[in-house]
Amino acid sequence: MAKQTFTTGQVLTAAQMTSLQQTAMGGGSTTAKTVSYTLVAADAGTVIQMNSASATTITVNTSLFAAGDTVQIQNIGAGVCTVTAGTATVNTAGSLALSQYEGGQLYFNTTSAAFFFDIVQPATSFNTNNNYVATSQSTTSTSYVGLTTAQAITVTTGTKALVSISATFENAAGANVGARMSFAISGATTVAAADQFSVGMPFLASGGGNAQLKYGATFLVTGLTAGSNVFTAQFKKGGGDTPGFAERTINVVDLGS
Repeated sequence: MAKQTFTTGQVLTAAQMTSLQQTAMGGGSTTAKTVSYTLVAADAGTVIQMNSASATTITVNTSLFAAGDTVQIQNIGAGVCTVTAGTATVNTAGSLALSQYEGGQLYFNTTSAAFFFDIVQPATSFNTNNNYVATSQSTTSTSYVGLTTAQAITVTTGTKALVSISATFENAAGANVGARMSFAISGATTVAAADQFSVGMPFLASGGGNAQLKYGATFLVTGLTAGSNVFTAQFKKGGGDTPGFAERTINVVDLGS
């Protein structure tokens, strides 16, 4: 039940006692929401349950709740629901981004600050995707670009993911050749391809032409915006002649939040 003020000698009804018991057990009356919502004082002692296919927020402001007040927050929708500090401060050791069927408790330690104790369900499976192109293709660009056969994969992620990339780097000409493979992220998160997340190979003229070497690496990417993210393989040449890229692979594994 919502927070109430009782008077001395007041007789509670059976419905009030049942509601009090539910609240004490971590339940209480539930208010369903389908769009982003800002908490109000009457939400103290209740459950706010979000159900939306799109990303939503639940905003927390100051001077609405007393120290010791609690609000249960649940997300049953497919869209990520994020507990957001408005004018209040919200601290947590976990995540404020709640995926489907996750939830937690807001506990107000002052009128302007709350702790969020998240209840995150352990993942029983990981969202993954991969793409492989065998054909050798090249680029003369000295900045990261896609090749003729684009490699873009979409993965619903939390805030962390493992990204693995590999390719067979080719040097047909025999001149000095530099080649790199990286990836860009778009969708919920925007990150440009960069050498920080790349694999590469320098070919020296003294090594002769027609060289083929397979290289790959796996990167832990953090700071993602939870949601649908698109990972696209990107390539560039360094100095010298034009490199080829064959047997190109990009794999992504979601690690949650």
